[in-house]
Amino acid sequence: MSTPIATTTRLSYQPHMHTAPALSAIAQRRLLSSVNAAPSPQSNSDVHEEYDQTTSAPPPPAVDQQRVKLAATRSETPLSIAQCLKLGQSLSTKALLKNLAFLNRELPIRFSKRVVELNSLPNELKETEPFLNLIKIYSMSFHELQTYSDNSRLLFLSPSTHHREDVELDDNETLQAAIQKEYADLLQAITNRHKQDVICMAHGISLFKRYQINRNKPSEEIQQFLRSFNRGRLGIRIMVGHHLALQHQFYHPNEPSSSAYLSTPSSAHSKRIGIIEPQCDIEAMIVKASQSAQFVFFQHYSTVFPPNVHIEHAKEVGGRMVRFPVVPALLHHILFELLKNSMRATAEFHGLDKSSYPEIEVKLSSTPEGDLNILIKDNGGGMPPEQVVRPFDYMFTTASNTVCIDFPSIMTAVEKKPHNATLGENLPLCGFGFGLATSKLYARLFGGDLTLHSTSGSGTEATIRLKRLEDQIERLDDN
Repeated sequence: MSTPIATTTRLSYQPHMHTAPALSAIAQRRLLSSVNAAPSPQSNSDVHEEYDQTTSAPPPPAVDQQRVKLAATRSETPLSIAQCLKLGQSLSTKALLKNLAFLNRELPIRFSKRVVELNSLPNELKETEPFLNLIKIYSMSFHELQTYSDNSRLLFLSPSTHHREDVELDDNETLQAAIQKEYADLLQAITNRHKQDVICMAHGISLFKRYQINRNKPSEEIQQFLRSFNRGRLGIRIMVGHHLALQHQFYHPNEPSSSAYLSTPSSAHSKRIGIIEPQCDIEAMIVKASQSAQFVFFQHYSTVFPPNVHIEHAKEVGGRMVRFPVVPALLHHILFELLKNSMRATAEFHGLDKSSYPEIEVKLSSTPEGDLNILIKDNGGGMPPEQVVRPFDYMFTTASNTVCIDFPSIMTAVEKKPHNATLGENLPLCGFGFGLATSKLYARLFGGDLTLHSTSGSGTEATIRLKRLEDQIERLDDN
């Protein structure tokens, strides 16, 4: 009998309780009349078209910066995977509305903190066109979310509501459906708006580096900003993506979710809850990430076949039947980046004229605490000693300085991709400078980690640690 990976779920966070006001009959009629009078919702393609037009339009009304700063002083509520699973396991109209109440309070706080971080950057970086655009769209999203709350569009959902169980809901099903649809449309529009955030950051940093004395590495101040900003950005993506995916699963149970960001396509046997796979097939994830990495490798080298990947099935974690709770989109990104890097290093170290290469080894093992380790080992020559301390820096790359990143083409490709496409597969094989840094962020977000051990002249070992279910709680800082 194999050793179980995950144990019983429990709520990891119990914030202070508040009571929200009930929805009056007059308020119900007001909202229903406004919903009935509103035009029919746009399709996803219409939203893309509208956003494309607004990017070159005059800027929106100025956002009240004092309001932004005030919202940014409030504390964020850390997510837990167990809590997200509990929501999906008891899914109902009221459960979705209670989660919506939580988002109504939490999202303006999180967007305001991102705006403050962006405005705190050095002028040389803040005034590049990509970062001016980031400031604009994050301010816009904050303004829309805060305005939606202020003008009583969510009439009974008090901004002081901290938790999903804090609010009493009216039983008017038509009203509940109208509220959910209206808020989901807003979240989807915001999701569309922020599809290219990572590319904008990378483009802005590349422009900024031209003005730096040390052109190979942004200052520690910028590194700290990128770590904090990306961590906050990812938390927003998970909150919004999970809610949209749950809502889609509830109202369209027989249709695949294609609009919720981070909701990657699942297999026919998947028991996915929102964007989370409670019992994810880890081997299948490795195989899929390997295929994606090999595809990008072959696109880059054209005539060179990539190294093969060998998976070792440790009996103590269930042999071939390793199951573990993960957000598949995050784990896929980490595996894809590590395997892609190992393939390139192996081929270039042994020579691009070879017909075959040493295999890349992947080994699964468990810890006494119930965590899962994924070890990826290559024979790609390792990194020079001076580079070993830097691989998790943003904009660090082992690619040649002659590699030129075509940011406009990447942005065009990403815009045409569906929401559930993997970003990394639109990027070049190397030289982008965000792969390992974001991989470590993804691994650490819910308590895990990513470490590297590299031996110059030999190879590199990368270890992904995934925490057991009870310990998968969002990190809001670097501690």
